[in-house]
Amino acid sequence: MAIREIRKFPDPILLRKCRVVRRIDDDIRKLATDMVETLIDADGVGLAANQVGILKRVIAIHLPEEDPYWLVNPQIIRTEGNREVEEGCLSLPGYVGLVNRSVSVTARALDQNGSKWRITAEEILAQALEHEVDHLNGIMFMDHLLEHERLREVGEEPEQGETHLHDVNYNIQAHHHEGDDDNPELLVAKAKLSEVTPQHSMSELAYDLQEPKEQDPRGETTAK
Repeated sequence: MAIREIRKFPDPILLRKCRVVRRIDDDIRKLATDMVETLIDADGVGLAANQVGILKRVIAIHLPEEDPYWLVNPQIIRTEGNREVEEGCLSLPGYVGLVNRSVSVTARALDQNGSKWRITAEEILAQALEHEVDHLNGIMFMDHLLEHERLREVGEEPEQGETHLHDVNYNIQAHHHEGDDDNPELLVAKAKLSEVTPQHSMSELAYDLQEPKEQDPRGETTAK
């Protein structure tokens, strides 16, 4: 087992839809057990495969005071009710927002033995299942922000009026061809978090990509 890198927004893979797993083989088991280790290390509740750079429909769940587990091809087949909950994400650390989630969800999947798994869940498990299945479909929690809500930093109390969030720079690796892991292009991505509102979905949110800057021999910063 190994701890894998958690991809951070705005890494483009977070906005891609994951593929159905046709067979639970050793590669899937290795991915899933690595995801569980990564989730425990990050002290999170849920993790989807594209958050570690793999476009497979696999999620890991770790509820407080319970043993972690993983699921393959999870689907939400029924939802009931509506509630407002505060939510964050391991792929956007340091920020939370108020979102709409279901009171209860009924989900099905394949468990670690390849058997059919079905559950009706409420509270944190219902929220985690909706959050992670969204990830598998290329959707992030910011797409569910309530009307007039914005992301805010962890620990910051909601305030009346406009809340300013600074833009965030991330280094990301761009793979131009699937399976091309040896020669990724390193880019700098600027996420304009100050623009994240219910009117700006993650697939539409503009961010700038450019080559990273480096120091020249005279000590001046230049574009690479």
